[in-house]
This record gives sequence, structure tokens and C-alpha cells, in this order.
Amino acid sequence: MAAHNRVHVAVSGASGMLNPVRIRQAGQIAHMPRPRFRVALVRLLMLWPATWLAAQSVPTDSFPSQGRRVTYEVFESQRANRTLILLHGASGPEGYRPQASYFADHGYRTLLPHYYDAAGSKARNTQNYVAWVGAVCDLIAKVRQSNPTEKIYLVGYSLGASVALAAGSQRASVGAIADWYGSLPDSFFRSLKGMPPLLILHGQGDTNIPVSNARQLIRLCELAHFTCESHIYADGGHGFIGKAMADADARTLAFFAKH
Repeated sequence: MAAHNRVHVAVSGASGMLNPVRIRQAGQIAHMPRPRFRVALVRLLMLWPATWLAAQSVPTDSFPSQGRRVTYEVFESQRANRTLILLHGASGPEGYRPQASYFADHGYRTLLPHYYDAAGSKARNTQNYVAWVGAVCDLIAKVRQSNPTEKIYLVGYSLGASVALAAGSQRASVGAIADWYGSLPDSFFRSLKGMPPLLILHGQGDTNIPVSNARQLIRLCELAHFTCESHIYADGGHGFIGKAMADADARTLAFFAKH
């Protein structure tokens, strides 16, 4: 199979949030089609990224959480000795499969839970946050059932980062957390019990979750003496693209490698 280049883009989710998506760039066309086929070909190429993503066969499993079944997708790695739980943004898990594959390619068995299943709702309220955090902790427990010493990490994007931070604030049993442009929900700030080593990545120009949330979290880590690293992207918004995304990926991998 010919090698493909990766293109980093941000796409709007159902709530208007941006989430990182990796798509592959199609190979060049060897010859120009006849005019009567050009319109059909253009339409096919426009649909191709979504078709390619939908066609991928990803193993799934499920686990019980608070009386519901929560599905998760499994991205295996041939050289994995660590597990990464990836928490999607508000648009749902579909757009995050290429990102999960990226981490699997870099040595992490990556799990993509459909954490909305735990509440049966996408509404961002305290009750649902509690259910989503419960699902994350139940998945961590499931991983530890088969390997009690397994290294487990959390990476979350936007809403998923907020869920990861909420779980961390309740001392979720993970080695580290990477927060990509999220925020710690107020109710979990008030019940803060701790925080695993934390990497905070945020865009200075984020108008969805303002950078003040990241700065407050950095200050909290300083005051509470939590292990924390951070980087604010001066030209970044809500969602990283291009060099910023490549840099965020590298920082995430390096941070997890230290913990």
C-alpha cells in the first residue's frame, strides 16, 4: 500500500466545539478523467475522508457503569506496554479514531470510551459529569482487573479534557493526564481531592473555553503543589492544527513517558 501523508485539521462538533481529527491525504490521480465523469469524481473525493473513516473496522467491548452498558473501542499496538484512555470532545467519538490510532502507533493500547452512554445524555450538568467520571473510573478498574500494575494514562479533548480533569480531581488511578483545551468543572473544583501529574495545553485565542481556565488550573497546581507542565499556544484557538497539533502530540508523548 502506498504511504499516505497525514493532514491535521479541526472540525466543528455538534455543539460548535472544535475537535482534532487526522485524515489521510489521497494519492495523486494518474490522468485527467473525461469531462462527463469529473462531477462524479469530485463528489466522490469530497466524501472520501468520511467514507475511509467509517470503513475502518475497530474492535469494541463494553462494561457496566451505574446500571448502563458503556461501549469502548480498542486500538491495539504491537509494542504496547501501557494503556491510554482517550476522551472525545462534544461531537462524539467518531472524529477521534484517527487520533486514537496515532497513539496506538506510538506504543499505547488506546481505548476510546463512548462515555455519553453512562448518562444517556450529552447535557453538560453536574449529574452527567458524575456519570461520565464514573464510567472513566470503571474502565480504569476493568483494565486493572487483567493487569493490576498496568500503566494507564488519560488524554482528553475539550469536553473530554474536562471529564479527564474531573476524574483526576477525584484521584483517578492513572499515571498522568493530558488536558487539551479543557476546564475543571466547578463542582469538582469544590470537591478537589488531588490530581495526577498534569499536562495543560491551551490556545491563547480560545473563545470556546477561554485560556483563563487553563491559567487558573496552572495556579491551582502551584498552590496545591501538584506536578504540572503547561504550554499556551500564542496563536492557538479551540482545537490545534498543523504545527501546534504536532507539538501538542509530542508534548503529550514526552510527558507520559516521564510518568
